[in-house]
Amino acid sequence: MRMRWALGAALALAGLVGCSRLLEVENPGQIDADGIDRDPAALPLRLAGAIGDFECAFGSYVVVSGLIGEELADATQTAARFPYDQRTLTQNDALYATGSCTALGVYTPLNTARAMLDAVARDLESTPDNVVPNRTRLLAQAYAYAGYSLVLLGEGFCTATISMLNRDGSITYGREMSRQEIWQEALARFDKALAAAQAANDATLVAMIRVGRARANLNLGRYTQAQQDAEQVPATFVFNATTSGASAGRQNRVWAQNSATSTATSVGDPYRNLNDPCVAVQPLRDSQGRIRRSATGVELWIQTKYPTDATPIPLATGDEAQLIIAEVEARQGNLARAQQILATFRARGNQPSATFATREAALAEVIEQRRRELFLEGHHLGDLIRFNLPFNPPVGAPFPGGGVYGSQRCMPLPAVERRNNPNIPDS
Repeated sequence: MRMRWALGAALALAGLVGCSRLLEVENPGQIDADGIDRDPAALPLRLAGAIGDFECAFGSYVVVSGLIGEELADATQTAARFPYDQRTLTQNDALYATGSCTALGVYTPLNTARAMLDAVARDLESTPDNVVPNRTRLLAQAYAYAGYSLVLLGEGFCTATISMLNRDGSITYGREMSRQEIWQEALARFDKALAAAQAANDATLVAMIRVGRARANLNLGRYTQAQQDAEQVPATFVFNATTSGASAGRQNRVWAQNSATSTATSVGDPYRNLNDPCVAVQPLRDSQGRIRRSATGVELWIQTKYPTDATPIPLATGDEAQLIIAEVEARQGNLARAQQILATFRARGNQPSATFATREAALAEVIEQRRRELFLEGHHLGDLIRFNLPFNPPVGAPFPGGGVYGSQRCMPLPAVERRNNPNIPDS
C-alpha cells in the first residue's frame, strides 16, 4: 500500500522515499490501495493487516530481546547480527533500525505496526456503528495492539518516537520520548481499548488488555494499579499472537531461528540445565553423542517450547498476571500472599518448596520465576533493565564472534530516525 510505504519511509527508510513512485504503477489485478484507505468498509481488512504486522514485529522482538537478554546466543557467522548478542549496538547499526521483521529488525516493524493500528483506530472512531459491523470490538483490538507495540518499544529501547500517519498520507513527526513517556502513551491506548472491549462485552479482549495495562503500570512503578488489573485476569488465561507456516512473515520467529531445522541461535547458557518444563530445551548431538557446536564454537541447544513454525507465541497470560501480583505483594511486604503464588510456579517447575522471609528474598524469587515461566515470550530484556540484573555472560567476557561482551541494555534510538525526523536533533 502507498500509505504503508510512506510510513516506513518517514520512520526509517528516508533514503528510499524516491522509490515510492514504484508503487504508483497501475496493475488491473490489484485493488486500489488509496481506495481501501478511504473506504470505511475496508477497516476490518486494514485492522487485520495491522495486527499481522504487529505479530510479525512481536516475533522478531522476542528473538532480538532474547539475544540481548541472555535467553538466546547467536550461532551464526553474520557480523551484522553480532551486536544484539554482544550487547554493543550503536545508533548507526542498520539491522535493528530498518530491517524487516523476518530479518530480525525491530524499530521499523514495531513503529510501523503501531502507526497503522493508531490510524485504523482513528478511522474507526469517526465511523458510525451501522457502517462497520462489530465496530466497537474492532476499536478495542486496534487500541490494544497499539498499546502492546508501545510497551515493547518502551521495554526494549532507550528512547523512541511516536510519529502519526495522517489521512492524506503525510506524517506528523513525533519527538524523542523517554521510556516512561512511551509507557504513558501505551496506558492511554489501553484505557481506550478497555472501554471499547467492555462495551463490546468481549471478556477475552478485556483480559488481554488488563494484562497489558498491568504490564505498563508495573514498568512505571504504579504497583497498586498494576495489581488491580492483574487480579481481574483468570489464572488460566492465555492470549496468543498467531503464527502460521503459510509464509515467512507469519512463521513463529523463535522456531525459525532456533529449532531442530534452524540453528541460527542457541539457547543461552543460563537456560540450558534448569530441568524445568517451562524452559523446554535440549542439546543437539552428533553421531558420537557430543553436543554440536556452531562454526564460532557455540554449543547448540534448541528450545522445544515452540515445536513448529505455526506454534503461537503467548502475548498475555494469567501466569504473567499472577507474577505481577506476587511482585507487588513482595514489594509491599505481604510475604504470605507472594509465597503462595510463587509456590505454584516452583511446583510447576520441578523446584522444591521454599520459604522467603524477607521482601528481598521474595522479590528475587519473583525475578527467577518470571525468567522461567515467561521464557522466550519477550519479557526478560525488560526485566534485565528494570531490575538492573547482572549480565550473563559478564561484561568483558570473550564473545564467540570476536571481541568481548559489552554492557548495553536498551537499544538506542536509530540514527536514521535522528537524521530524518525534524523534531529530533541529529547527534
